[in-house]
Amino acid sequence: MAFTGEEGKMIDPTTAQKWIDNYKKDAGPNAIYSQVFGFRRLNELMAQDKSIGVRICYAKDDAGVQHLVLFAVTQEEQNIAKVDGGSMQGLVLDEGPPCPPYCPKE
Repeated sequence: MAFTGEEGKMIDPTTAQKWIDNYKKDAGPNAIYSQVFGFRRLNELMAQDKSIGVRICYAKDDAGVQHLVLFAVTQEEQNIAKVDGGSMQGLVLDEGPPCPPYCPKE
């Protein structure tokens, strides 16, 4: 299947909140629930040649801290950023402010 730029679907906010609550219940005391990425950084990521969408990867650094890492993807389902012979090509977005502590007020 080739990516079209139409991947994913909008869901009801009530369903989204229920799923988030389910995650929080099981996540543990040091879990990160989300990260925020600014539109300028998202635009920079998406402006890469042949970008048609974003792949969001769950990740954990060497200290055990959770991250969301974002890659622009091509229609051919490939990440634009890659390691080639020890050098990185393309952009990868990370380090958005995490929740907690940067959480929405409930």
